[in-house]
Amino acid sequence: MSNQRDLARALLASARRHSHRFRKEGSSGRRENLENDETQSVGPQLINESLSALIADQGWGEHLKIGDLFTRWDEIVGADIAQNAKPMRLTDGKLLIEARSTAWATQLRLMSDDLKRRIAAEGLELNGIEVVGPRSPSWRRGGWTVKGGRGPRDTYG
Repeated sequence: MSNQRDLARALLASARRHSHRFRKEGSSGRRENLENDETQSVGPQLINESLSALIADQGWGEHLKIGDLFTRWDEIVGADIAQNAKPMRLTDGKLLIEARSTAWATQLRLMSDDLKRRIAAEGLELNGIEVVGPRSPSWRRGGWTVKGGRGPRDTYG
């Protein structure tokens, strides 16, 4: 709840800074009436300017680009790749992609430079791309395991 209040206060402060209706006139603090002034801003334009200023003030630009990559993945890389691979995480400029099959993982590794160019066109520079295939099944059952065993075959004596 506190974060929402802080966000609302920051948005209101940014709107006041960019509004033509609030001008400081010494210490009197009077609002200037600009009904006849043609430079008065329109509501949606003011909100857009305020949000842009808030994003810049808070340093959220890079986080929004990362979120945009994950939400618009199919538009950025194409429908074929999006159906067979999905981004898992982005840490230290390195994108981890999980492919549906090992064949798709190999194909994505080969075209990683092309993927980096497509993502860079959206405004997000990557240091590298790591592609992993599907996870193999685990033969572990339960919380107890024997180290050095032969896997699922060693139950037959």
